Amino acid sequence: MQSATPYILYIHSILRYFILLAAVLVVVQSLMGMMGKKKFMPGNRKAALVLLIFCDLQLLFGLALYSMNGWMGRLSAPGGMKDTNTRFYGMEHSVSMIIAIILIHVGYSITKKNMDDDRKFKRLFWCSFIALVIFMAMIPWAGKQVVGRPNIPSLSA
Repeated sequence: MQSATPYILYIHSILRYFILLAAVLVVVQSLMGMMGKKKFMPGNRKAALVLLIFCDLQLLFGLALYSMNGWMGRLSAPGGMKDTNTRFYGMEHSVSMIIAIILIHVGYSITKKNMDDDRKFKRLFWCSFIALVIFMAMIPWAGKQVVGRPNIPSLSA
């Protein structure tokens, strides 16, 4: 029986593009709302919710990959932190992405608060923008030295 890991990695890798697209949308919407002194609309909140849902799905797939690949055991093994690949996937990528997802949750929670629209847009912008920067920096893009993966992995063995 074949392992589920390649399929989960495939979904995890494809889902990142939906997250990046949704994050850019939320950042642009909130920037335009902030600069244009616009009213915070239900569509703004829905875009932030879609981003939140994609991030939560990504977190679930990432945690499955983390446990299936035994990153915790690899990190705690002698020399685990010295190995670039193990340190990146077991620590740097994982912790950075969790921080970014927390920022997405904070940004979305702001959309539900009773505050003026300008403050909502500003806070949503900064949370989403910082998360987007973290996403872009910590995705193992193809060509990234040592830790890069294909931008769209193959399902074939």
